[in-house]
Amino acid sequence: MIYIVTKCADCPCMCVIDGQRACNVATPRHRPVPDDEDRPSWCKMRKEQIIIRDFK
Repeated sequence: MIYIVTKCADCPCMCVIDGQRACNVATPRHRPVPDDEDRPSWCKMRKEQIIIRDFK
């Protein structure tokens, strides 16, 4: 199974801190992700796709 990630909600680098979405790879770390954007303008992976593979 392969997942192609194109928005923060599906990104493995996104975490939730105190109910607020945050990015683990942003500068500064744990930068809040706005709810109204699929991928913020400051995202390091904005022009990339993340491919997650499940090797079961």
